[in-house]
Amino acid sequence: MMSINVPLSLLEDIFRLLDYLGRRGDRDDLHFHKTGYSQRFEHDNALWELKLKIAKLQRHIVETYLLTVDDITEYERYDLQEWVAAGNSVYDNPYMIYNDAGAPMDFINGCRVGMEMDEDSPNFSEEPDEIIGNGRNDSLPF
Repeated sequence: MMSINVPLSLLEDIFRLLDYLGRRGDRDDLHFHKTGYSQRFEHDNALWELKLKIAKLQRHIVETYLLTVDDITEYERYDLQEWVAAGNSVYDNPYMIYNDAGAPMDFINGCRVGMEMDEDSPNFSEEPDEIIGNGRNDSLPF
């Protein structure tokens, strides 16, 4: 697995906001009503800023990962961005496919293998040609 160098300042900002929100999160709505809406506004701003920082971190992780992948399509790029935005790692895949070492395959390679497996598997949703009429197979002896 390749390591991703994340700017330290970005991580510091995220942890600072998490700390702030953690200290503010134990206060209930009654406290906000007593103290006014300025604290709620500060809380909402901190939450919004945290979401922006996390999105920036996710973009950085995806772009760094994409440097290691060959011939990625736009569909794969979109699926990867959706996967990471949902809180998943670029070093995991929705098919739960593992490599020879027993570690999860990265997203793109895991999806490519999963799609190949889907194409190679028989389609059991189609009805067989032998079924006729009321669902009985007349060629069977019973």
